[in-house]
Amino acid sequence: MTDKGITRLGVNGHPTLGMSPWSEMPLVGDAVGNAAPTERFFRAFDKVIDTPSEVRAGVWEATAYAEKITDYPYNEIVFVVEGSISILDEDKHEERFEPGDCFFLEKGFNGEWRQHSKLKIFHMTVDPSDR
Repeated sequence: MTDKGITRLGVNGHPTLGMSPWSEMPLVGDAVGNAAPTERFFRAFDKVIDTPSEVRAGVWEATAYAEKITDYPYNEIVFVVEGSISILDEDKHEERFEPGDCFFLEKGFNGEWRQHSKLKIFHMTVDPSDR
């Protein structure tokens, strides 16, 4: 990670540092089924900016799991690199995303996040400090 400039995001994280070790993943919502996901990541950007928001960007990878989400805590843009995911809204409308697909999840979203297998994404989150 650098102070300012360009940071290349590769599917294996930082070009020389790679990604963090695998660790237990805290869920945003309640587990669906017997979810016990693990995760690893490389955060290319993780700092409070000159607004009352926290912004993060990087590569994230986690094992298959599903969770019910109530009041998603931040705005997030996601580009799927490996694996697949389905997002279901409160009406159970399902959108499935595969490698090469990109999506945005809005703060306050309610529904389900279902990873069908190990998933690797590029992502950026903006966490407004209004909670």
